[in-house]
Amino acid sequence: MRRTLVAVLCCLLAWAGPEAFATTDRGGTLVGEDPVAGTPHVLDGEVLSVAQVGGTIVLGGTFTRARNDGSATELPRRGLLAFDAATGQIDPLFHPDPDGPVNVVVAGPAGTVYVGGEFSRIGDQPRLRLARVALAGGTVVPRFDAGAVNGEVRDLRLRRGKLWVAGQFTRIGGRRHRALAALSARTGAARRSPEVKVRGQARKGLGRTTVAQVDLNANGRFLALIGNFRSVQGERRVQLAVLDLRRGAAVTSFRTRFYAAPCSDLYYSYVRDVAFAPSGSYLVVATSGGPGLPGSPCDTVARFETRGTDRAARPSWIASTGGDTVQAVEVTPSAVYVGGHQRWFNNSFGVNSTGPGAVARQGLAALSPVNGLPFRWNPGRSRGVGVGDLLATDRGLWIGSDTDRINGQLRSRIALLPAGGASYPAVGPPRRPSTIYRVQGGDLVRRTHRGSRSGPATTVPGGGPDWAGVAGAFVLGGQLYVAGRDGSFTRRAFDGTSYGPPEPVDGADGLVPLLDWRAELAATTGMFYDRGRIYFTLAGSRRLHYRYFNPESGIVGAVRLVASRKAGGFAPRKARGIFVAGKHLYWTTASGRLRRTGWSQTAQAARPDGEATDVGGPLVDGVRWGPGVVFAGPTVRRGG
Repeated sequence: MRRTLVAVLCCLLAWAGPEAFATTDRGGTLVGEDPVAGTPHVLDGEVLSVAQVGGTIVLGGTFTRARNDGSATELPRRGLLAFDAATGQIDPLFHPDPDGPVNVVVAGPAGTVYVGGEFSRIGDQPRLRLARVALAGGTVVPRFDAGAVNGEVRDLRLRRGKLWVAGQFTRIGGRRHRALAALSARTGAARRSPEVKVRGQARKGLGRTTVAQVDLNANGRFLALIGNFRSVQGERRVQLAVLDLRRGAAVTSFRTRFYAAPCSDLYYSYVRDVAFAPSGSYLVVATSGGPGLPGSPCDTVARFETRGTDRAARPSWIASTGGDTVQAVEVTPSAVYVGGHQRWFNNSFGVNSTGPGAVARQGLAALSPVNGLPFRWNPGRSRGVGVGDLLATDRGLWIGSDTDRINGQLRSRIALLPAGGASYPAVGPPRRPSTIYRVQGGDLVRRTHRGSRSGPATTVPGGGPDWAGVAGAFVLGGQLYVAGRDGSFTRRAFDGTSYGPPEPVDGADGLVPLLDWRAELAATTGMFYDRGRIYFTLAGSRRLHYRYFNPESGIVGAVRLVASRKAGGFAPRKARGIFVAGKHLYWTTASGRLRRTGWSQTAQAARPDGEATDVGGPLVDGVRWGPGVVFAGPTVRRGG
């Protein structure tokens, strides 16, 4: 949940930029795992919201007491607290003391902060559930007065003179506004326009119509909203909708049926947080709801591309906890940070237990934007109820919660994980198949290839895998990944002439081994990596399959998915070695032909596209390319 944006990659993107399918492995840097020393300690309750106003961090929540780090003196701070972002020292003059919980704080202009929640007085002034407070002295800004808000305020966003208010109300300042309203940011007066009609409940008749969370994309044009509703502006939008604020808050054509599915009977609405990526090209939603089957929306984090033409959007990926709530999400260019009381991720087959492939990520996780699989990053936190808010700034990631330990260190309910942690490189398949490797008679040989012409064969020196026992291979980031016919999966450094020592790739096997993946490795007839996914064909199967894969952590996705069946001239059952280069899929046949077709990206995966042509084979370049292991790899200079 973002209260202040990180440095924005591009503030001029509209609803979808040219790279709407954001599955490119760009590389990045995570925040550190050891919390910064010196942050204050919140001694009870829960921190529900974190905002930065200049050099000051403001917290909202249900707490009543706090202390400075290194001090035993307790300070009364009911619901609101401000401290210096650099020193961690609590502001001694800022204590507006609202008489009820604060759900949200958002930075306002001129050293002020907007405050929403369930209070009736704040700063010794009557303000029913919504106020604007000056950081200097904690006084209420008198000019801002929204009047009576007849229900809880859950979230706020500020955009170009308008304050968007979300919650469980039906009237603000004497005007009818159900669950979402735009106010004058200066005076708090409710505006007649734009009017947003939020209606119904996710499960008919259960609970009150509510907008629980909202988020603005980087340039402020689009507002995403989640909550207990069934329609927005007269169009069916169950629990998730996006408004175009440049078009009078018209609902965009983005629509998903994903959150129309029920979860546990205990939950009539189960969406918990929403956040846009800094680029604006996608958004991420976190949920509760209890454990569900693979593909379920319950207890998951899911990514959606923000393409305005998609009227039945499916998630690009789904990350499952196997039965635990995720409450907060913050998207940066390098990672999707999530927090809750979850114990695991990659746990699609778990039911409040570890399923095959599950990895431990207690209370916090950093997920790959490409596929939702966890990075190795794993500070852990004492779980409690969960994380109230996450805020990324140039100094790192602020975490507000109801517990007191992160990475084993005492950081009571507020912590900062510093910027500049571990980095991971950009990786991907080659743009062109300039050098193709294939296994021939137990040896690995390479040839240059351009168009439909191939160079002479060169045998790669020994010291690598036993190629007779290899079912598939690909090169990624200077590493040779090898699928063994014995079900093994290893990687080693490879530059085209020499090999490093092998190491197992088994990040998903630490708790419950992913045995289905091991069986697939033994039966594969070809495999390659592209944009966060390992694609593979299986003996006797008419499908091109894929699993998510995070090279940084070595975690393979728990669920096997289908990219395509037979398409154009590509028949997965007949492929005998496959690889991708640029926008083309290549494969070999039992007769030794090297064939090529288009390779088209979609939100969920890529697929073969177009007619197939021969670019190699006995009748084309005089080379018998298959059957057998084949992959595109590093180019070696002459003499190498």
